[in-house]
Amino acid sequence: MDAEKQVRQARKQQLLRELADLMVAEQVEEGVFNRTPHYSVIEIAAMNLGRELSWQAQERASGEVAACCDRAVCPNCQTVCDVRVEEREVSRLSGPVELAETVADCPRCERSFFTSAEGAAI
Repeated sequence: MDAEKQVRQARKQQLLRELADLMVAEQVEEGVFNRTPHYSVIEIAAMNLGRELSWQAQERASGEVAACCDRAVCPNCQTVCDVRVEEREVSRLSGPVELAETVADCPRCERSFFTSAEGAAI
Protein backbone atom coordinates (compact mmCIF):
# COMPACT_ATOMS: atom_id res chain seq x y z
CA MET A 1 0.00 0.00 0.00
CA ASP A 2 1.50 3.35 -0.99
CA ALA A 3 1.75 6.28 1.43
CA GLU A 4 -1.18 8.21 -0.04
CA LYS A 5 -3.43 5.17 0.20
CA GLN A 6 -2.37 4.61 3.82
CA VAL A 7 -3.22 8.23 4.65
CA ARG A 8 -6.68 7.84 3.06
CA GLN A 9 -7.28 4.59 4.93
CA ALA A 10 -6.28 6.18 8.25
CA ARG A 11 -8.57 9.14 7.53
CA LYS A 12 -11.48 6.80 6.73
CA GLN A 13 -10.94 4.96 10.00
CA GLN A 14 -10.84 8.26 11.89
CA LEU A 15 -14.08 9.43 10.26
CA LEU A 16 -15.79 6.11 10.94
CA ARG A 17 -14.82 6.36 14.62
CA GLU A 18 -16.20 9.91 14.71
CA LEU A 19 -19.47 8.74 13.12
CA ALA A 20 -19.72 5.94 15.67
CA ASP A 21 -19.11 8.46 18.47
CA LEU A 22 -21.88 10.70 17.09
CA MET A 23 -24.27 7.75 16.90
CA VAL A 24 -23.58 6.80 20.52
CA ALA A 25 -23.90 10.45 21.62
CA GLU A 26 -27.36 10.57 20.00
CA GLN A 27 -28.33 7.37 21.77
CA VAL A 28 -27.12 8.80 25.09
CA GLU A 29 -29.27 11.90 24.52
CA GLU A 30 -32.25 9.65 23.74
CA GLY A 31 -31.71 7.77 27.01
CA VAL A 32 -30.94 4.46 25.31
CA PHE A 33 -28.29 3.65 27.92
CA ASN A 34 -30.31 4.63 31.00
CA ARG A 35 -30.86 0.90 31.26
CA THR A 36 -29.30 -1.99 29.41
CA PRO A 37 -30.77 -1.90 25.90
CA HIS A 38 -31.45 -4.96 23.80
CA TYR A 39 -28.50 -5.33 21.43
CA SER A 40 -30.85 -4.95 18.45
CA VAL A 41 -31.33 -1.27 19.41
CA ILE A 42 -27.59 -0.68 19.01
CA GLU A 43 -27.44 -2.79 15.86
CA ILE A 44 -30.36 -0.97 14.18
CA ALA A 45 -28.79 2.43 14.88
CA ALA A 46 -25.50 1.22 13.39
CA MET A 47 -27.27 -0.21 10.34
CA ASN A 48 -29.10 3.09 9.78
CA LEU A 49 -25.81 4.97 9.98
CA GLY A 50 -24.28 2.54 7.48
CA ARG A 51 -27.22 3.03 5.13
CA GLU A 52 -26.78 6.82 5.27
CA LEU A 53 -23.08 6.43 4.47
CA SER A 54 -23.91 4.06 1.62
CA TRP A 55 -26.36 6.55 0.10
CA GLN A 56 -23.83 9.37 0.28
CA ALA A 57 -21.10 7.22 -1.26
CA GLN A 58 -23.35 6.02 -4.09
CA GLU A 59 -24.55 9.53 -4.95
CA ARG A 60 -20.99 10.86 -4.88
CA ALA A 61 -19.64 8.00 -7.00
CA SER A 62 -22.41 8.35 -9.60
CA GLY A 63 -21.57 12.05 -9.89
CA GLU A 64 -17.94 11.15 -10.50
CA VAL A 65 -18.94 8.70 -13.23
CA ALA A 66 -21.15 11.33 -14.85
CA ALA A 67 -18.31 13.86 -14.85
CA CYS A 68 -15.96 11.56 -16.77
CA CYS A 69 -16.64 12.69 -20.30
CA ASP A 70 -18.31 15.33 -22.44
CA ARG A 71 -18.42 13.42 -25.74
CA ALA A 72 -19.26 9.84 -26.72
CA VAL A 73 -19.38 7.71 -29.84
CA CYS A 74 -22.82 6.48 -30.90
CA PRO A 75 -22.78 2.68 -30.68
CA ASN A 76 -25.03 2.48 -33.73
CA CYS A 77 -23.46 4.84 -36.31
CA GLN A 78 -20.14 5.87 -34.66
CA THR A 79 -21.04 9.60 -34.72
CA VAL A 80 -19.33 11.62 -32.00
CA CYS A 81 -22.10 13.09 -29.82
CA ASP A 82 -22.27 15.62 -27.01
CA VAL A 83 -22.97 14.21 -23.56
CA ARG A 84 -25.23 15.74 -20.93
CA VAL A 85 -25.75 14.79 -17.29
CA GLU A 86 -29.24 13.70 -16.28
CA GLU A 87 -30.36 12.98 -12.74
CA ARG A 88 -32.89 10.28 -12.02
CA GLU A 89 -34.21 8.44 -9.01
CA VAL A 90 -33.15 4.81 -8.81
CA SER A 91 -34.78 2.23 -6.54
CA ARG A 92 -32.38 0.17 -4.44
CA LEU A 93 -32.76 -2.44 -1.76
CA SER A 94 -32.25 0.22 0.90
CA GLY A 95 -34.48 2.87 -0.68
CA PRO A 96 -34.40 5.41 -3.50
CA VAL A 97 -31.32 7.42 -4.48
CA GLU A 98 -30.72 10.27 -6.93
CA LEU A 99 -28.05 9.26 -9.41
CA ALA A 100 -26.36 11.32 -12.10
CA GLU A 101 -25.99 9.57 -15.45
CA THR A 102 -24.37 10.55 -18.70
CA VAL A 103 -26.71 10.57 -21.68
CA ALA A 104 -25.75 11.29 -25.28
CA ASP A 105 -28.14 12.26 -28.06
CA CYS A 106 -27.22 11.14 -31.56
CA PRO A 107 -28.58 13.59 -34.15
CA ARG A 108 -27.94 11.13 -36.97
CA CYS A 109 -29.76 8.14 -35.44
CA GLU A 110 -32.23 10.34 -33.57
CA ARG A 111 -31.78 8.27 -30.44
CA SER A 112 -30.28 8.68 -27.00
CA PHE A 113 -27.90 6.31 -25.29
CA PHE A 114 -26.35 6.00 -21.84
CA THR A 115 -22.60 6.28 -22.21
CA SER A 116 -21.91 4.21 -19.10
CA ALA A 117 -24.00 1.30 -20.41
CA GLU A 118 -22.53 1.42 -23.90
CA GLY A 119 -18.92 2.06 -22.93
CA ALA A 120 -18.94 4.78 -25.56
CA ALA A 121 -17.36 7.65 -23.63
CA ILE A 122 -14.35 9.31 -25.25
